Amino acid sequence: MRRLNFLEDEPWDEVEDDTRVRWFGHPFGTDHLGASLIEYLPQAPGGPMHMHYGVEEMFFVLSGTLTVRTPVGEEELSPGDVVYFPEGRDGLHNFSNPKDEPVRMLGISTKRFPDVVAYPERGVAWVATRHPERAVHEGGDEGVIARFELPSDD
Repeated sequence: MRRLNFLEDEPWDEVEDDTRVRWFGHPFGTDHLGASLIEYLPQAPGGPMHMHYGVEEMFFVLSGTLTVRTPVGEEELSPGDVVYFPEGRDGLHNFSNPKDEPVRMLGISTKRFPDVVAYPERGVAWVATRHPERAVHEGGDEGVIARFELPSDD
């Protein structure tokens, strides 16, 4: 058994101007399951919607009020709400926090590689045969991480 407390305030693995993320799969060395604590700071804008080909995602709102955007529109999520995004176009989404209080959310996902993460609004996608943030052990396979342009819908 391995153990950690996901509600502790340190350390954060990724710190941006409007979000902080802590990953749990890396410290446990998981191969098929990913989890992260995501904190959206007050007034965190939403980015472009994205979808995965190779990964399913489920998010649990722990505190605050979060906005989720999908091709259908926007909805507010409250503590206790759970949303699921399958792989492919049906999983297209993004989150934002237009409120003045921070939001914390637990994300759970499968970790299959290769994974293609597509951002149709930006016209780009990434393909990865390994997790880009996970260290490669000496002599290990560095894999392929590549960016490519998506064809336009015109």
